[in-house]
Amino acid sequence: MKSIIQVLILLFLSTTALLAMDPPEVEWERVYFPGYYSTFKSITETSDGGFAATITVAAEVHYAFYRLDTDGNILWAARSELDNQGGRVVKELQNNDFAVAGFGRETPSSSSALMLGKYSSTGQEIWTKLYNSPYPGSEVALSFDLLPDGGFAVCGEIDPVEGMNQAWILRTDSQGDTLWTREWGWQYNDKAVSVLCIDNGLTVLMHGNTPTTPGGPHLVRYDMDGNLLWETDIPEWPGTVAPHAQAMCEASDGGLLLMDNYWPAIMHTDYLGNPDWWFWPPGASQPYGYSLSTTMDGGILYGGKQTEVMGNDPLVYCGVISRHDSHGDLMWYDNVFNSSCNAIYSVRQLSQGGYIAAGTTGSQGFLMKYAPELGIEIEEPLPVISLDISPNPFSSGLCINFDIPEPAPVELSVFDLSGRLIENLISGSVASGEHLSVWNPGASTPAGCYIVKLSTPAESQSVRCVYLK
Repeated sequence: MKSIIQVLILLFLSTTALLAMDPPEVEWERVYFPGYYSTFKSITETSDGGFAATITVAAEVHYAFYRLDTDGNILWAARSELDNQGGRVVKELQNNDFAVAGFGRETPSSSSALMLGKYSSTGQEIWTKLYNSPYPGSEVALSFDLLPDGGFAVCGEIDPVEGMNQAWILRTDSQGDTLWTREWGWQYNDKAVSVLCIDNGLTVLMHGNTPTTPGGPHLVRYDMDGNLLWETDIPEWPGTVAPHAQAMCEASDGGLLLMDNYWPAIMHTDYLGNPDWWFWPPGASQPYGYSLSTTMDGGILYGGKQTEVMGNDPLVYCGVISRHDSHGDLMWYDNVFNSSCNAIYSVRQLSQGGYIAAGTTGSQGFLMKYAPELGIEIEEPLPVISLDISPNPFSSGLCINFDIPEPAPVELSVFDLSGRLIENLISGSVASGEHLSVWNPGASTPAGCYIVKLSTPAESQSVRCVYLK
């Protein structure tokens, strides 16, 4: 039955792909480190239009990340004095320094530990920290996010010598010193795949088990002190196995976009992880998803690999990139055979238009830059409602300002993070224009995070607030 479903999916995707427009023109492509096995893991645009990328290279000297110019030329490589290190994700900070997370070890006889490092804008090491779990074995970072206080939220997995993998979440201060760590999971192959700091809390995409749910994707929410607020599995998930890195991002409408790895499905959920809709990116036999991000117009960008038939030759792997609108409808896709590319691990839209894609040829690192699209017109947005709150956090009254373009029935409500209605502030017809409402929590209302939701028959918007007693 599973194979029949996959064949039907393949036929549907092939038909859909025929309706898509051509991919944009390739401006340049390059391979790196001849004579060494190498793979780009992630890439990001820097403030000067160049790039910062993490790449594993089978060489004697290992670097945390590489800095490249706009044409893909390597400017410098950053490393610490660790015996072995490998970056998984690198981000540029507001002051143009860089932070990188991955793995490293002190000596050849040491086990690998989760690594977090900070480097100057010219590649000089500021500090590098290794983090070990209580279990003998190794640890690795899969994702991290920058926090408002200058610190970091990092997630990954613990791979103990004995026992099963555990998901691991850490929060550090701006110097990389540990504030708290948390483990998550129950019995088998658990990992924390992606972490996002959203409204004074941490939302983490997990894979694994709990005592009451089977293995699979979960969304887990922590406050900034490491207290577990809620967790939810996603039984409607149409994919098949564990999510991969770069597998969660915020959607343009305030929800979340999630992706799994094998026969990848991209799912849109609300803030609490309730599924709204999902779609399969285009793929042939045995597709794998590795990269999920959003575009400037609210669209969705996907990268991965798949197998294709080349004439009478056997199946071969190739990279794949697809661009979708904000509803998941396909705009264009590209089977990337360039330079024998067989996987795209990271793809991002550039600030001036166009795209940068990073991956591997199977033996060498691969980069490719696309020009901006021709023939794609960004739709002019229709009049929309607006919703704003202040102050946030608040301790007495919360001012809620909203604007609607035309008279309409309105529901203005407050919910807790479990989705339970706390208070209905407005229910009825409202004139067009700007309006003000105030939420004064009752004496029995506990401190915490709440959702303010404004709904009309045409659309809805939500914002999150923090109540401090």
